[in-house]
Amino acid sequence: MPNVSRKAIHNVLDQAAKTILTAGGADGRASRADVALKLKELTGTERALVDTFFKYVDHRDARPGASVTKSDVAKALVEAKAKLVSAYDLDGNGLSPSERAKMGKVGQLAAQIAELHKTPTNAAKRALEVLVTPKWTANALPAIAVEALSSSARRSFESRTRNAVRMGDLIDLPIARKLTAGGEQFTVVAQFMHDSFAIELYNANGRKVGTGDGWNTPDQPINWQ
Repeated sequence: MPNVSRKAIHNVLDQAAKTILTAGGADGRASRADVALKLKELTGTERALVDTFFKYVDHRDARPGASVTKSDVAKALVEAKAKLVSAYDLDGNGLSPSERAKMGKVGQLAAQIAELHKTPTNAAKRALEVLVTPKWTANALPAIAVEALSSSARRSFESRTRNAVRMGDLIDLPIARKLTAGGEQFTVVAQFMHDSFAIELYNANGRKVGTGDGWNTPDQPINWQ
């Protein structure tokens, strides 16, 4: 795995801190109960990071177990960036896999999220969950005319169309969608079956950069090849 920049990990911690403060509401204080409710809205690594980072903030407080304030979170954020992230970047060229392995749980979780969002392609793959979670939502992204597809995407679209016509009601006609992620433009060709789906992701140059599939259930994300 390539190195992940300190800035990218710091940005993830910034977002975790913001999530904690948002959980507290207008009074600027976040209690354990407030954060517990917020965690129900989150999933996966993001949920684990917010939970762990809140415990880190709370542990630093003079009265652990009470609510934390905006000031508490701000001070903990500065310390976490310096001691839990930057201190491990010994050569100043980002956090390598071996350096990240030595980090504590807060740093490792933040690094995992930063790694996921580091490239536009990874950001696009994550964004495409909107098409299939919690259920198939073909119109979640704007449509793109078949004529505007790259040659490779268009060949796939037309092949899938012929297969759908041949199979009748077993396979839906494919869809073509536009997506902007990580500052770049992508096109998507997707097709839904009665209990599964297939998705192809193409970059602005028309090159296929991802092929995914999965099942129509919220807890089964897109499996990217």
